[in-house]
Amino acid sequence: MQEKQERRSTIRRTRFDEASCVMYMNGNRPEATVVRSNSLTQSQSISESAESAIRKLKKENHCLKKTLSRRWSGRSRASTRSQEPTDVSSLSDESDDNDDSLYLLRETSTLHGLRDVMLSSSGRLRIIWVLIVVSALFMTLQGCHQIINEYQARRIVVSYFIQEAPAIYVPDVVFCPYNRFNRTFLAQYNVSFELAQFLELSFPSIELPFKNLQIITEEILKKIDLLDFQLEALLARLDMPFVEFIKKASLSCEAFFKEPGRCDNVTEMMTSAGKCFRLPGSKQEASGFGNGDRYIIDLPEELYHPGINQMINSGVIIKLAERGQGIDNDLTFLPAGVHAIMPLLGTQFEFMNDPPRYECEEDLHGNYSRVHCYEGCLTSDAQNICKCSPAAAHDPDHPNKICTATQLYHCFFPHLFTDEGKVPKEKVDNCKKNCKAPCHSWSYNKQVSYSNIPSEASRELIPEEEYNKMKRRIILDIYYSQLDYTIIRHVVAMPLSSLIAQIGGQFSLWAGGSLISLCQIVIYISRFLAHKTCPVKPKKRRTRETRDDQESRHRRDVRRRRRRESPSSARSVSKPPSSNGNGKIVDMEMVTTRTSETVPPL
Repeated sequence: MQEKQERRSTIRRTRFDEASCVMYMNGNRPEATVVRSNSLTQSQSISESAESAIRKLKKENHCLKKTLSRRWSGRSRASTRSQEPTDVSSLSDESDDNDDSLYLLRETSTLHGLRDVMLSSSGRLRIIWVLIVVSALFMTLQGCHQIINEYQARRIVVSYFIQEAPAIYVPDVVFCPYNRFNRTFLAQYNVSFELAQFLELSFPSIELPFKNLQIITEEILKKIDLLDFQLEALLARLDMPFVEFIKKASLSCEAFFKEPGRCDNVTEMMTSAGKCFRLPGSKQEASGFGNGDRYIIDLPEELYHPGINQMINSGVIIKLAERGQGIDNDLTFLPAGVHAIMPLLGTQFEFMNDPPRYECEEDLHGNYSRVHCYEGCLTSDAQNICKCSPAAAHDPDHPNKICTATQLYHCFFPHLFTDEGKVPKEKVDNCKKNCKAPCHSWSYNKQVSYSNIPSEASRELIPEEEYNKMKRRIILDIYYSQLDYTIIRHVVAMPLSSLIAQIGGQFSLWAGGSLISLCQIVIYISRFLAHKTCPVKPKKRRTRETRDDQESRHRRDVRRRRRRESPSSARSVSKPPSSNGNGKIVDMEMVTTRTSETVPPL
């Protein structure tokens, strides 16, 4: 029984120092020292605490790590043995606090050539590797510089392609007759010829190159104050504001379109030509003539009132506008008594607001018009000063107060034009800058052709009254010749993801690095410089008291108290070695064995 206990209490432990680590890696197994003891006392188990064992194990691991790293880096065994300490005890407890930033950078970085520079065996070889690394970094920076310059210079490119569609909406059509007022309405309220021309001057218009009209205009302007008084008297007699009078005196949509339901969805708008009508377009599902929209306009010229500042043409003005969007400067004249066809080719613009290369207006509400914006920008100051808006204003600042001819010529025009009769150039440039082109819009390339109706040969087939009406009729066919349209779109030349990928490709091609490599360089170099400039003092680690230590301390305290209670008996009585009661005398026998086993090297 005692032999079994002694056999179980036998402890075998091998101590490794630096030389032992190297011998073990070279394939030579060191001598094993076996410590046998007949018995171990309880005091010996307490002295070999777990803390000392952990400290020694850390030293051995540190030694092994240094040795393996040098062997992996290509150093010879002799240099490894000569440079590394052969005794583990030579490593201090503060070895973990030493700076190993360059070591970690060398072992973990993926930059090509960095490891070769740091581990070169000769000075010439190190110079060669330094030149290679510097050249690679220079090529990396050069490539990244070119990519960034291209990204900044050509951020947007224009793509052009043709899109086929099963159906396309025909654009809205705006009709403007060469007439402002209904003659019968003015005659109903006994409006004189001079007062009627005074009303015509409420619509600003371009100067016409007709001498007779210019003479009449000058005569009316001489009586402008008298005519203004007559207008106020007329409005007071009718108990009607000037805004409402202008709308009622204009011809309605039903006077031009006899088709039932044509004017149900019409939108009325005031322009310098008078009241205009905007008709929405329909969806065309087949290409070619006859599949679009047809408009039949009968001009009621018997209701027209001649104006001294109105065009004396016979016919209408046609404008095309994108469905639901504002109008542009598109303008087409159609004479009376014709059948006109207008084949269209649509172009869709999808631009990006990229100042300062290109600037456009993002239309959030869907009704932006550059023409109306420019018009409002030029006349806003004059409207605010005169406290009224022109009758032709699309978005008037004072919708309930229309300027009369007196207010136009005495207040509005003097604040709008200079002495030379022109708008100041600074104001024009500012309005052009503020009123940008829309980013998303449609443009229509049209080709207008027409023939006169009716022909002389058809006189025998058509009654005389109908024949005379057809001479004042306009038939307009608008259609797409092909159900496709051109898309001109701004496309980002180099997205941010592509920019990052190209820069990463240059860095990986020439230097073999990545974003993590850059982070490693920054972290380890900063750590190395911090250790050099501000060395950190090693912290004393506080050992943790185990349960065995607590019991040992408790027993020591008990013995001290007993000694204080009986000091004389403690000094007179001597304890024999065998009467302690705490253990037996240890008989140590050192047995050294030489093994013949061979362990393969790591």
